[in-house]
Formats: sequence, structure tokens, C-alpha cells
Amino acid sequence: MALKFIMRGFFLAIVCIWHVITLTGGLPLRKRTVSEVQLMHDRGELRQVQERRDWLQVRLRGLHTVPAQSRWSRTGFFPQELSSLTVEQIQDALNTFDKLLLSKPS
Repeated sequence: MALKFIMRGFFLAIVCIWHVITLTGGLPLRKRTVSEVQLMHDRGELRQVQERRDWLQVRLRGLHTVPAQSRWSRTGFFPQELSSLTVEQIQDALNTFDKLLLSKPS
């Protein structure tokens, strides 16, 4: 007899928990604070920046530099100052641009 009451109580508890979960849709039971929302926004923004940086790194690996005396430099398509840049200098410039994008406006 006692086992029957325990099983009934257990079943009722499971039904109540299931009802609460389906009623809230899996959302938190309380509202998030402003700092929690800001933290989630910052993490999402950081993830996007990291994905962009990774994409750019993949693209840079496939980049082939053009020799200075190519037909492009003779036609004036590339300014002379840019055609003499090395891969390291281009990477340094891209890193500087990343730092500028990540810096907060003053």
C-alpha cells in the first residue's frame, strides 16, 4: 500500500516537472540581468571576429604574391609602393587592422 502512494507521488512529480518544462519552452525561469545579456553579446561578437579572422587566415594561405616585374606592375594596376610589399608586411598590416577593429572608440 505504501509503495502505491510512493509511485503515485513519483508519477505526479514527473508530470509536474514535464508540465513546467513544456510551459516555459526550456527558457530560464527568470529574466537575465543586463550584465548577463552584455556578456552573451560580447561572446557572440568575439566569436564572429574569430570566425572572420580564421576565414581571412585561410584565404591568406592560398595567396600567391605577384613578382615586382609582372605585367600588372607595368600597366600601373598596382602602385609601385604596394607591389614591393612582402607577405610578412601584408600580415603585419592585417594584424594592425584587426587591432583597430577590436579597439573601442574613444
